[in-house]
Amino acid sequence: MRPRRAQAGFSLLEAIVALTIFSLCAMALYAWMSVNQTTLVRVQARDAAVRDGRAALAALELVNPMADPSGRRALPGGLEVRWESSEIVPRAPGTGAAGGMLVFDMALYEMQVSALRQGRVVAAFTVRRAGWETVRTMRDDDF
Repeated sequence: MRPRRAQAGFSLLEAIVALTIFSLCAMALYAWMSVNQTTLVRVQARDAAVRDGRAALAALELVNPMADPSGRRALPGGLEVRWESSEIVPRAPGTGAAGGMLVFDMALYEMQVSALRQGRVVAAFTVRRAGWETVRTMRDDDF
């Protein structure tokens, strides 16, 4: 009998098993990457919405809800801010802590704010702001 020589390579069965194991690992890696990509897109969209909301809130810093109960402002970058406000604490005549009259009458307003980009709402929130109106002038003898 002749001695058997060592094989030089893979058998067909070994190649099929190796390809099956590789395919299973590749599919698991693809599923993991797909979930991570989806999560990344959601995080980026939420981050953009937060940035747009902060820009809208900053734009409202100069809005007096008593003078402008509703309105809209266009901001750089294609963002539009819209608001509607309603009085929640009625107008109070301006009196100081000592009972003296002040220059302003004030009221508390609740503002419904929407930030839109290309006509689509990207952020919406409610904020409470004080509204004011100058109703008298102060003279030196008022002090």
